[in-house]
Amino acid sequence: MNNRQRFFTVLEGGTPDRTPWFPDITTWYENTRKNFGEPEIFSPGSYIPDGIDFHKRASRLPGQMGKMTFVDFYREYDWGLPVHIYDWSKTVYTGGVEETAREEGKYVYRRLSTPIGELNRTFVRDQDGSLAPYDYWIKDIHDVEILKYVVGHTSYEVDFSGAEKFLRETDGFGVCDLVIWRSPFGKVIHEYFGFEEAVYALMDHEEVIMDLLKVQEEADLKLIEEAAKGPAKVVIVSDHADENLISPPYYQKYCVPFYKKVQSILNPRGIYLSTHLDGNIKGYLPFIAQAGVNLLDGCTPAPMFNYEVEELAEAIRGKISCYLGVPSSMVVEKAWTEQCVEFGKRISKAFDRRVIVNIGDIVPPDGNIEQVIAIGEGLKNL
Repeated sequence: MNNRQRFFTVLEGGTPDRTPWFPDITTWYENTRKNFGEPEIFSPGSYIPDGIDFHKRASRLPGQMGKMTFVDFYREYDWGLPVHIYDWSKTVYTGGVEETAREEGKYVYRRLSTPIGELNRTFVRDQDGSLAPYDYWIKDIHDVEILKYVVGHTSYEVDFSGAEKFLRETDGFGVCDLVIWRSPFGKVIHEYFGFEEAVYALMDHEEVIMDLLKVQEEADLKLIEEAAKGPAKVVIVSDHADENLISPPYYQKYCVPFYKKVQSILNPRGIYLSTHLDGNIKGYLPFIAQAGVNLLDGCTPAPMFNYEVEELAEAIRGKISCYLGVPSSMVVEKAWTEQCVEFGKRISKAFDRRVIVNIGDIVPPDGNIEQVIAIGEGLKNL
């Protein structure tokens, strides 16, 4: 088996010849060739292909490793390469909707102008160079009507050439998903209201929020239909869910029904639905196997988050699949390499090899690549 075959053997419920090892080193690799704090060039999980100018930058890695490209690491060490395809769809506005953006210092200001009003949102550039939200689109409940107008006048242009290029250039070891930016409720929490204001709005204006979710779901399912036409065999709804952000009852009530609708579109076409769970999810475990998804992405157990490897294995065994990571804190805090390797083996054994092991959620900028290599080598005999 090659690594792509191992990946899909797990998703199909089979047992691969050895445990799939799919570490995401995008952010780590980028930071070997850029100064800390400079604007982020590649989002986590992005593909950094050979033959681009970025590789001409001086590397801080020693010796031969400093000459290796991003993809070279996957070739050299026989790893699976997981990639998110972010740019497969482009938002197109009609009906007089216009989006503008300007950057001043460390702040980025975005504006959505419509014939019935405007919405504004601010981002701030973090110390590591990435953009973080400063506020949200909805400042007042009356802004929801403007937002619904925007959603109702949004369409998408799709381009699968990036996914096709990736799959062609990484034949045998690369796997990609098409990114859907959150479920409707995930948008309410992460983009429209923020956690606190969303909870208040659900209590005080439930009908308004439910109507917004209906409008948003209609638009999102159209995008799912477009994704189903693409070459990728995985589509990810990136809710970045955590039980402290989306409580288990809210997750069951507002996210799971959407996932099931998406799954009913994708699965008959041979496409798997993934969702991103990179936080505290112990409260989701009693129902996660019936949540309407095929693959859990980003899962990271204790000591970073609130569940053990074996608890997740027991919750989903034989029902759905998952990425499960050796906690990234272990390759940053200088744990013994043997501890990191044993943790990888522990994951493999708990799932009887039917798991995609990685570093949870990503290898960080200051991660120890030697330990990442060692974990991969330790899994080759399992």
